[in-house]
Amino acid sequence: MSSSETPPQRSWPRRALNRMEVDRATFYAVATRYWQFLSGPITLWLVVKYFSPEMQGFYVTFWSVIGLQMFFELAFPQTIVTMTSHLWSKLDLDEHRRLIGDEDSISRLTHLMRISTAVQAGLAISFGLLAGLFGLWFFADDIAADKLVWRAPWLTLVGLSSCAFALIPFLAVLEGCDQVREIHKLNLVRGIAGSIAVWIAIPLGAALWIPALATAVRLICELGWMVGKYPRFFATFARRPTGTPIAWRKEIWPFQSKLMLKGLFNYFNADVMLPVLFRYQDSVVAGQFGLSWNILQSLRGACSSWVRTRTPRFGVLIAERNYQELDRIYFQVGKVAATLMALLGACFLSGIIGLDLLDFRYAHRFLPALPTALLIIGLWAALIIEFQWIYLHAHGKSPYLAISLVGCITSGLVIWWMGMEFGAVGVSAAFLFMHAILYLPLSTLGWIHLRRNWHRNE
Repeated sequence: MSSSETPPQRSWPRRALNRMEVDRATFYAVATRYWQFLSGPITLWLVVKYFSPEMQGFYVTFWSVIGLQMFFELAFPQTIVTMTSHLWSKLDLDEHRRLIGDEDSISRLTHLMRISTAVQAGLAISFGLLAGLFGLWFFADDIAADKLVWRAPWLTLVGLSSCAFALIPFLAVLEGCDQVREIHKLNLVRGIAGSIAVWIAIPLGAALWIPALATAVRLICELGWMVGKYPRFFATFARRPTGTPIAWRKEIWPFQSKLMLKGLFNYFNADVMLPVLFRYQDSVVAGQFGLSWNILQSLRGACSSWVRTRTPRFGVLIAERNYQELDRIYFQVGKVAATLMALLGACFLSGIIGLDLLDFRYAHRFLPALPTALLIIGLWAALIIEFQWIYLHAHGKSPYLAISLVGCITSGLVIWWMGMEFGAVGVSAAFLFMHAILYLPLSTLGWIHLRRNWHRNE
């Protein structure tokens, strides 16, 4: 092309996506979330049509209790992504997706991967045993337990979730090696396949086997994708590392241990709400909360993708000490995501109000407008806090450990008391108070202070 020729103009949808800072990784991540958002109403309609209110409560609480796996992750996923992204500045993939570049960096990454895989396998086994026993005790106490077939579906779900849990290091190292686009493409395919399987199974009477079925589809997609697309990449880690090994205790453990403790206690910031309602109210209230919460979390996850998909890029820029470009990308995508979350939250709340005004048949299966509005405001604040911690953790540091732990314990106690006394409105108000009124101002002050200190000499 000669210098006098102008490049072809991009289509208006492409230009619009560029203005919104949507790269391919973000596109697939957002598409995955919006698939969940669009397919969610179909799944919800099938759930409310074919499940009793009691079964609906068990169904959503199954997923909530499985979320207890965060207690077993020990922050390995985020640690692997962060450390791998720093090594990735000296590495690349060839046309056959083989890992190439600095030999010492490859050796260190191999060492990191081997340790992570071994530990994760042990954690998966521990999770399977403890979660299975806990669920048998927890669900048996509900008044509807004797009327539903739930034990075999629960144990199957735990077993499959444990297998998927063991694959986390493989996906995390790929994300750290800037394969974010491919991972989110996998998530989109996995989500579509899972939804179709669930839509077929629910009318056929699969009942509480549905979570196990969805997890099995996830597992098949992940294994097939890794074996089919990245065999040469993972073959690198079969060779014994020859270079300088990673000094885990000095280089990684200080960062990982803080993430681990925060992750363990972070359950009490939000995920504890559903079990509290299941325990102190009933499975019907828990079902209402679970459906509304899952939709709102899908919206938040879609908005979070604008920043989260840039995590490997942040790590590379920090390793290069290019803080100006780091801040440019962070603020630009953060503003887009925060604005979008506010708009989507308002739309969802309007829909809830509309269903109630129209006296829609299944309106009572969702939370009323008041607790929904409280959750939306709290989730918007939680999104901003999440962005601030993504930025800080990309530096390989996790400050303010003691303050974070105290906040999590306080949050759990407030949610427990408010949920016991005031039900769904209580846990929603507690969530808003902790995130929008307490956490957000403190987190913002800490973020400004640390950013100034860490970049002071650059």
